[in-house]
Amino acid sequence: MADKIIFYFSARFGGLAQLATRLYRMVHSGRERLTDDMKVYVLVSEKYDSQYVGMSDNPERRLAEHNRGKVKSTKGKMPWRKIYEEEYETRVDARKREVYLKSAAGRRFRKTLGD
Repeated sequence: MADKIIFYFSARFGGLAQLATRLYRMVHSGRERLTDDMKVYVLVSEKYDSQYVGMSDNPERRLAEHNRGKVKSTKGKMPWRKIYEEEYETRVDARKREVYLKSAAGRRFRKTLGD
């Protein structure tokens, strides 16, 4: 039944239906990430002069993944430790802050964090 409804809306409304389909699948798969608390974090490499900015709903688990070598972009500079974290109500807000922290102005801010 739901597939017929999705097909009807896809044929009738195009892009809006694609959004509705994605939302429907997210809700029914248990991945309601539009309103969950998200955290933006800054990691520093203990061996190299390098920082990493990321976001996650569980930064402690994510830090463990970084230190186990599960993340391609950080694997070569292990081990990592967290030096900063901010919490946001939505994934969208967290992503905006993550993008800012990766910008030139954000890098200047991160220099004030120290180690």
